[in-house]
Amino acid sequence: MPALFLKDLRLLRRDRRALIVALAGPLLAIAIIATVVRRNQALGMRLPVVNEDQGRVARTFTQLLEEYAVVTEVSRPEAEALVRDRKEAAAAIVFPAHLSEASGQGRPAEVVLLTDPARGSGVEQARGILLLVEKRAAALADPVVVDLLSLREVSLTRTGPAPTRLERAIPGYSLTFVLLVVVLGTAMSMYDEHAWGMMPRLLIAPGRFTSMLIEKLLVRLLVGSGQLLLLLLFCQLVLGVSLGPSPLAVLLLVLAVVFPIVGLGMLTAGLAASREQTLGIGLASVFTFAYLGGLWSPIWAASPWVQRLSTIAFTSWAMQGMSDLMLRDGGLEALPVTAGLLFVNGHGVHRARDRAVQLAIRDALSLRPEARRWVVANAGGGPGAKWQGGAGSIR
Repeated sequence: MPALFLKDLRLLRRDRRALIVALAGPLLAIAIIATVVRRNQALGMRLPVVNEDQGRVARTFTQLLEEYAVVTEVSRPEAEALVRDRKEAAAAIVFPAHLSEASGQGRPAEVVLLTDPARGSGVEQARGILLLVEKRAAALADPVVVDLLSLREVSLTRTGPAPTRLERAIPGYSLTFVLLVVVLGTAMSMYDEHAWGMMPRLLIAPGRFTSMLIEKLLVRLLVGSGQLLLLLLFCQLVLGVSLGPSPLAVLLLVLAVVFPIVGLGMLTAGLAASREQTLGIGLASVFTFAYLGGLWSPIWAASPWVQRLSTIAFTSWAMQGMSDLMLRDGGLEALPVTAGLLFVNGHGVHRARDRAVQLAIRDALSLRPEARRWVVANAGGGPGAKWQGGAGSIR
């Protein structure tokens, strides 16, 4: 028993990269998350304000809002673009013209809140800030005047009722599940085939190596797309979650989402030098892209540098596409930009397959002559084929 324990301990010590990933990876992840969360406590949400009143009431509210959020005064068309089109704000506040005059004369007046219901947590925070500011304004001014103000919400992205908390959570958790399954499945299967000598066999087989590799990746693309579609259909049929008005748009978006995920799995296989490293690098990639894409928490709550970095992460565009279809009732017209950027991201990630190909070619060319003869003789992978040239001769 002690001999087996010591043997496994020696094997683990030999693979120093895997040991470093296993020990330092969680520490680095916790340190980054703690730094970001600690910094986020000092950050406020972006809250555009349209001041059409230019009076005392609007100025008082704007000054108080600046204590709780990053307030920028804009025109109404620009505020609508920030919320509806550019999706840089969850809500915008409009102080209509003659607000101060109506309040001073004891007539009811309303403040308009332009919202994107798909970003429910941001909308709720905007409501909470307004409620807090209203109470502070009542303490500073005439409470009767403040009580005459009412809030009217106008949705800019959805015509029906606001999505529930479950509906808002489905896109992020669905993408997380597919990330885990596809990235780890692709990376481990490709590394196992590499360890079994499959890459050298493909290199000497008739036909183009790249074409055969693409065919293998198409299988992973098909499996990952099927998993995501099945999960979304379950949410629609069992949980009553809307998938939008266009089934074709859902299918195209699923393919566009899974395409770069398969490439990330292949990149993981190319970077790993052992199966243990495949697991560590794969999990690190999944958690990093999940955080950058805002799959678990809204990206607007992150630090500014994280928000800038998220614009080049394919998970951010995948999350936006899923939200457009499921939470904003978008159809095919909502897909061109999102799906196009996903395919561009996927093409960039798939360029990393050169790393895996280079590793395979290097290993194939480094085989001893007798190993090459074995590969040629057993390229078909017969059941009796077994290399006896020693451990590590064929990886």
